[in-house]
Amino acid sequence: MGERKKISLTELDESSIVASFKEERPAQGVPPTVEPETPAPRQTEQPDIKPAHESEYLRLFIHESPVCARLGKTIYLRKEFHERIQRIVQTIGGNRVSLFSYVDNVLEKHFADWQGDIEREYEQRNTGIF
Repeated sequence: MGERKKISLTELDESSIVASFKEERPAQGVPPTVEPETPAPRQTEQPDIKPAHESEYLRLFIHESPVCARLGKTIYLRKEFHERIQRIVQTIGGNRVSLFSYVDNVLEKHFADWQGDIEREYEQRNTGIF
């Protein structure tokens, strides 16, 4: 058996190792696949018309909540929801709206829209204490 070469860990360049894994190289012995070029579908020029409900969305959700965040409670969100909401408030809200305000506004609208259904379902399932 051949001898193994000893490598000093202090001489390793982590950046080059990571970069070498990121480089795309074709597998050995397999020719690269060539996809036939298909012409891109023609896109007709359409005026940049924004939906009428966009301003309604901004009015409903992209504003600071009248409630102070420190007076609220802590909740947990799915990571992907947190990231998505963060991008919404940063991009659409221009970093002028807090994550708390956005979630508070969404819940306020949800409860307003579904109050009747929520009350009906609650009453059907709620048995009195006495």
